[in-house]
Amino acid sequence: MPGCSRHEHLVPVPHPRPKPSRPFYRPADGRVLGGVCAAVADYFGWDRTVVRLLAVASVVLPGTQVVAYLILWLLVPSEERYWERQAAAAQRQVPYAAPAPYPTQPPAPQA
Repeated sequence: MPGCSRHEHLVPVPHPRPKPSRPFYRPADGRVLGGVCAAVADYFGWDRTVVRLLAVASVVLPGTQVVAYLILWLLVPSEERYWERQAAAAQRQVPYAAPAPYPTQPPAPQA
């Protein structure tokens, strides 16, 4: 068609906003052993009982499930430690200073 641009039919689509990250810690309440299953269930929004049953059932399968549980128990912080670290990090944060703008004109030649 005369006078039509190839891109007239395109409609701008807004970019989706990134979801805020959820904290991953072993909760203080509702722990059975180390709180790893509760942490995984809370993080993904699953039922804690289902995650615990799957973890127990997976022990009969060949693999390193028990080792993975122990590693997560060591690496995933407890709820208290997580919030202590968040508070300490918030105190250390320095507001971002914007860099100086580039000069719009080249420097004058020195005589």
